[in-house]
Amino acid sequence: MPTTYSHSRLSCFEQCPLKFKFSYIDKIETEIGETIEAFLGSRVHEALEKMYKDLKFQKLNTLRELLDFFNSEWKKNWNDAIVIVRGEYDQENYRKMGEKFLMDYYEKYKPFDHTRTIALETERTVDLNDKYKIHIRIDRLAMSDDTTYEIHDYKTSNGLPTQDDLDNDRQLAIYAYGIKKMYPDAENVKLIWHYLSFDKEMSSERTPDQLESLKKQIIGLIEKIEAEKEFPARVSSLCNWCEFQKICPEWKHKFKTEELSPNEYLKDNGVQLVNKFAQAKDEYDHLAERLEKIREALIEYVKKEKVSMVFGSDVKASIKSYPKLSFPKKYDQNQQEFFEAVKKIGLWDALAIVDVYDLSKMINNREIHPDLIKLLSKFISKEELFRVSIRKK
Repeated sequence: MPTTYSHSRLSCFEQCPLKFKFSYIDKIETEIGETIEAFLGSRVHEALEKMYKDLKFQKLNTLRELLDFFNSEWKKNWNDAIVIVRGEYDQENYRKMGEKFLMDYYEKYKPFDHTRTIALETERTVDLNDKYKIHIRIDRLAMSDDTTYEIHDYKTSNGLPTQDDLDNDRQLAIYAYGIKKMYPDAENVKLIWHYLSFDKEMSSERTPDQLESLKKQIIGLIEKIEAEKEFPARVSSLCNWCEFQKICPEWKHKFKTEELSPNEYLKDNGVQLVNKFAQAKDEYDHLAERLEKIREALIEYVKKEKVSMVFGSDVKASIKSYPKLSFPKKYDQNQQEFFEAVKKIGLWDALAIVDVYDLSKMINNREIHPDLIKLLSKFISKEELFRVSIRKK
């Protein structure tokens, strides 16, 4: 397992532990090509990097020179493997978007002397503790005065976050922690996002306490990753963009059947079994619903006729009632008061037991540290249970 982590690695694990394993442990290479959105972002970043790099050498590119560079890099790097998901737009639409981003940015910030650029596309790591490091990759690091550093991040996406989103953003906050470590004179670190699609600048800051809390959260997440043994798949809407679908146990049967002919598809054992299961489940649900309605009607009949046994053609049904007692549940406000009352009447030791259902759930959800689980291991017997659920594709 790596000792150096990045925001993207952490996010990958949070998105799907199995994807993390495929990407960073197994290092599986995929055949999925670059998307047009990623291609556009790379070309725009290259143009802005060139502009600020030249400025460090006292060369101010004209807007025409900047656009010529952008278009040259676009043409040089373009290939037919680049994926355009939105069929109603073509390469030219995206290229013109890139030009518009650069034109708006150029006109808004020229002559680019508001801040002093320190570094571009940084490749640094800083210590989180004596065991883990975090990667710091900043689009542009600048100073607005001797003690105020600015982290600039350029976004070419079509989504605009809220201020609350940015105030809780982890990526640039991690970078702010890194800058504080690398530059002790940084009294203030401003986080600045440029949403080029909207020609809009947004910013946020973090207090020292927030950065210290963030560091602890990250270390905790890294420890969770390094203690992970199973790396389960986590299904979400993000699966639609995952490059590992063909080998993921959640999706690979779908890809296998898509390659079959119609006749082969209908003969596939998996297809046949899930169709049979779905049909049987549907029949079972209808029967269960019908059974419950008949049961309720039978109970009403017994109450009305004041009998406890009802006779059919060759069967009979016995209906008896029992008192049902309800007690305060786990999150009820008066549960603790209820416990105290049980203790007062001397029944606590006789009735109190460990909630093994909740304990099992906590262990399976990895909410208990592995070292603590070891203390319980001799009391735990393991078996594999299966739950089959049906839902529409």
